[in-house]
Amino acid sequence: MDPMRQGYFALAYLLALFVGSFAASQGLAATVPHVGLLTYWDCSPGTVQDEFGPFLKGLEELGYRKGETFALECQAAGKNYDRLAEAARKLMQLSVDVIVTSSQPAGRAAHQVTDSVPIVSIVSGDPISAGLVASLARPGGNFTGVSYYATELTAKRLELLKEAIPGIVTIGVLANPDVSYLPFEADAMRAAEKLGIGVKLHHIRQPADLDVAIPEMKKESVQAIFVLPDVMLAGEAAHIADLALEQRLPTMAWAPWYPRNGCLLAYSADYAEMLHRLAFYVDRILKGTNPGDLPLEQPTKFELSINLKTANALGIELPQTILLMADEVIE
Repeated sequence: MDPMRQGYFALAYLLALFVGSFAASQGLAATVPHVGLLTYWDCSPGTVQDEFGPFLKGLEELGYRKGETFALECQAAGKNYDRLAEAARKLMQLSVDVIVTSSQPAGRAAHQVTDSVPIVSIVSGDPISAGLVASLARPGGNFTGVSYYATELTAKRLELLKEAIPGIVTIGVLANPDVSYLPFEADAMRAAEKLGIGVKLHHIRQPADLDVAIPEMKKESVQAIFVLPDVMLAGEAAHIADLALEQRLPTMAWAPWYPRNGCLLAYSADYAEMLHRLAFYVDRILKGTNPGDLPLEQPTKFELSINLKTANALGIELPQTILLMADEVIE
């Protein structure tokens, strides 16, 4: 055979291999389940790993392999709550078999977009009054997951703050009005009134608002800052810590990454464990269980995190009772 004909045959062989490989990959993509991630942030690999790492590890432990036994899709709101519904609709266009979120705002947006595709989410507020489920034991629709909300949780954080800083009479509260449908502002007001603590409420819609609000709190003579649950504020933990330290104000927050970023205290459930648990729900759903038959779980353990370095910088000597209660101490 002459060299030219040999070249044609070689090219045809390589082309056949490529077409066969492509067809096989397309067939795999069509047959494996598609898991959709809906995020407030972005879909870069680093962000997805930071937000959903424990969930993805949970899937791996259950035998799932990305690109082999399931396909992973992601849509993001680009740090804008108003775009969550649009991102959820884009996931629907990708024909995902289940939508996974790490926050109630994202889960709520997905629920507004679809009542048929299963949604698995962490819930921070009351999922029943929010209309997401009929009950914790029998959700009854397409929504399920893990809820850490308890009416007394905000009050417990405030009690711990008062125990850590005896004599506190006024707190500054940081809240995002974009999630005012969540119950935390009302919970904080009730708890503060019961404990005889005054409240200076500051609404924060964007990170730049913190630069005004926290110095203003100092002028209002608050003795501490109380951060309410919110995804946007979660991303500003280090910013809040720096501003609070500048104003020499201790901070109580709702998630362990706050003290890890320099805030004084946090009291929360184990977020990594809750995210990890979402993999169980996705596995059950992909194997045919109706999401409405999967009860929403609630954590039974809450952890106190303390940053001793921050306490020292603020000149605060924490009571021994608080130190003994701590599950995580950052030094």
